[in-house]
Amino acid sequence: MNKHEKTYEEWHHIPEMGKEGYKLLKERRYREAESRFLKILELDKKNIYALVGMGDVFKGQKEFDRAEEYYKEALTVDPVNKFALIGLADTYRGLKRFRDAIRTWEEYLNYGENEFDIAVLTRLGDTYRKSGMTEQALARYNKAIGIDPGNPYALSGLGLLHFQMGQYEKSLSYWNRLLEIEKDDIKVLTNIGNCYRKQGTYSEAMKYFYRAMNIEPNNFYALYGIADSYRGMKDYNKACEYWKKLLDIDPHNKKILTRVGDSYRTLGELETARSYYRRAIEVDFDYYAILGLSIIDKLENNFDAAIQNLNQLVSMSGLNTQVALLLAECYTAKGEEEKAIQVLSDAVKGGTRSEEVRKRLKLLKNKPR
Repeated sequence: MNKHEKTYEEWHHIPEMGKEGYKLLKERRYREAESRFLKILELDKKNIYALVGMGDVFKGQKEFDRAEEYYKEALTVDPVNKFALIGLADTYRGLKRFRDAIRTWEEYLNYGENEFDIAVLTRLGDTYRKSGMTEQALARYNKAIGIDPGNPYALSGLGLLHFQMGQYEKSLSYWNRLLEIEKDDIKVLTNIGNCYRKQGTYSEAMKYFYRAMNIEPNNFYALYGIADSYRGMKDYNKACEYWKKLLDIDPHNKKILTRVGDSYRTLGELETARSYYRRAIEVDFDYYAILGLSIIDKLENNFDAAIQNLNQLVSMSGLNTQVALLLAECYTAKGEEEKAIQVLSDAVKGGTRSEEVRKRLKLLKNKPR
């Protein structure tokens, strides 16, 4: 067989090599798939299936820059190729180039019957939602729901969107529809729990968090929901129990360490609280851990230490109502009323709407010297 006959024989096997490549892709055997597609491109450098396949190979391995090159090359061959456009949009999303992802998906939807592609509509809705473009996200999700009222991705997207908007009843309506489809879906159960928790209906929230925990005992979101619900119910002993379960899973989570500290502080176990706050600060700077230490110092009449910590918070994050009141209390306890008046005056000038700040300021100004 001469060289030309061999090349013809290989070219004849391109479709078979393409099928093998995509089969290997599905099995995530990326390097083997790559070798098949590269062999095709040696024979036919404009082969659309191999170009898209190479994009898929690199996208699957999160090598998004290289994936982008192949998808763009595929689009020079076929500008409306469905798989190249979707792959390129997914690649942009992986690169966090959300506006490029949106532009590409919108371009795809403009071709023929593509406007009814629910998978792309929901991905586009997700990207709009994560980009803070609420109206656009709502329009895309609603279009998907109009095509398929039970589509789980659209229902989930709408549930998350309305939750972000603080519309917890509306969010619940979508999560409950999803729960009818899948009764043991942990994501659905915890999101329903979160809606009730945000509404302050803690006992109802707990039902769903416990259901999720019974399915997956160490699920972070279920345990967090239970702990925070107990905190909302002011049952700090039970809250501590579940915060600690979370620390067993993630011992260096500074937010959880601070929540444990808050619970112990509320229970009056100040030294234990202090140890958790310090552990949180050892992980990284934590505003609420330093605030917690300041409150403990104030309770123990260590006013200078409290003032030092509170002023650190002011220098890093500005003067808010809570810090202003704590500083004023510390300065007043030390007999430094003028400093207390200055702090409260700064809070008022800064735009605080707190009646407590104004009331405290008025009392101090009218106090006989």
